[in-house]
Amino acid sequence: MIVYPMVLILSRLDVQIVLNIRDSINVVEEAFKELALGNIWMPPRQSTNIEEYEGWVGIMPGYIRGMNAMGTKIVTEFRRNSIQYNLPTIMATIIVNDPKTGAPIAIMDGSTITAMRTGAAGGVAAKHLSREDSHIVGIFGAGVQSRTQLSALCEIRPILKARIYDVMGKQVNGYVKEMSKKMGIDIKICDNPEDVVSGSDVIITASTSNNPVFKAEWLEEGTHINAVGAHSPNTREIDTETVRSSKFVVDSLETANKEAGEFIIPLSENAITKNHIYGEIGEIIAGIKPGRVSKSERTIFKTCGLSIQDVSTARLVYTKAKEAGIGREVEIF
Repeated sequence: MIVYPMVLILSRLDVQIVLNIRDSINVVEEAFKELALGNIWMPPRQSTNIEEYEGWVGIMPGYIRGMNAMGTKIVTEFRRNSIQYNLPTIMATIIVNDPKTGAPIAIMDGSTITAMRTGAAGGVAAKHLSREDSHIVGIFGAGVQSRTQLSALCEIRPILKARIYDVMGKQVNGYVKEMSKKMGIDIKICDNPEDVVSGSDVIITASTSNNPVFKAEWLEEGTHINAVGAHSPNTREIDTETVRSSKFVVDSLETANKEAGEFIIPLSENAITKNHIYGEIGEIIAGIKPGRVSKSERTIFKTCGLSIQDVSTARLVYTKAKEAGIGREVEIF
């Protein structure tokens, strides 16, 4: 007699209860390392644009052998949502499967995981690429992503001050009120992008801009940049000169060559070559390549997002939720 498995349903609140940024950083760092060591199965992300609604849909399966983690994320990004419908710009759902049988064992909110794992990726990059004495951060964008990016960075570096710029002033005020209290740091609203960049040790670009948000000439020596907002070949937040003059690290070579406008556009301009990508962050974590080698070099971490970040984090959420008795089990077959 066939026994159908029970599936654990986890809401956004359930995920938020069990997941914190420190655990997210640790599990994402391990996933990146497993990628560098060849212990993953991760086909290219399948995606499509819903042009009439300024929308994008992505399907992201993955399996990490060393972490016993398998699953799929379905994620959407609809840029009109926050303005017209009072909905998040990015929403996602994740299905977690048992690697031994393929049976679904959990269905959970993926929006919180998407935000946390992306912030965690920035934290991992800062750990290996930013200066250890970094204490001032400049932020572009005042949405969910910039919140988890700052949270992760504060876990990794002794951040004392933040500067933020966003074209939507309403969002910035709420961000400053929330994050200054949460992080216990001073956050200043800037009237122009140059004030965000000048004097900052770390720059976070988590905007919805299709074009560069600052100029290379404003950067200090030794600055590290986490570029997380753009994820298509014809959009970018970082200009050509900044990319050309910096050590350029990515989450995945394959993904960067297909989706990272920060790399693809300068390449099309003949400003850089295909060899300009220094390597994957997992190679640095695994000790295959060194990370930052001097206080003066500029570094960029460009992430388009990988399914292994979602799968590893979702598996952690499932395990912690089961241990805590959180969620609701249902029979769906």
